[in-house]
Amino acid sequence: MRAAPLKALLLRVGTNERIALESVLAIKTTQSAEAALTALHEFPADVLVADTSTSDYETMALLQRLRSPTASPRKGLAVICLLAESSPERIRGLVKAGVDHVMIKPISATALSDLAQHLAENPMTQITVPQYIGPDRRRLPDDAYTGPQRRGSE
Repeated sequence: MRAAPLKALLLRVGTNERIALESVLAIKTTQSAEAALTALHEFPADVLVADTSTSDYETMALLQRLRSPTASPRKGLAVICLLAESSPERIRGLVKAGVDHVMIKPISATALSDLAQHLAENPMTQITVPQYIGPDRRRLPDDAYTGPQRRGSE
């Protein structure tokens, strides 16, 4: 267990969630992707929490820069995305862009804090390719997949 509370950078997190999170995390709040990227140079965040509300624009702008091998101020930073409404396509888009975990509201500060702690202590495997550095989204090892084999003679 950590001696000091986790440090979380928040992007567009609402007042109620922010007040709840202040009791369990050391936080810095921002309202735009640009402000969040600037804050990462000064604030040693363990995790970034982004609230997409009804628009993914700021979160996607942040992820584009955060997951860029050449522009990222903090490679490997865990990102948790909070959604008020979701669809499988929306979640897949966020995960493909580099979100580590998605939580659907309503959430509890304790659940979010526990997830942030877990991601900080057990970071996901990171990959680096020419246009992306972030969580590996490839299929899990062979023994984890239980569906049909579609590649012929495997």
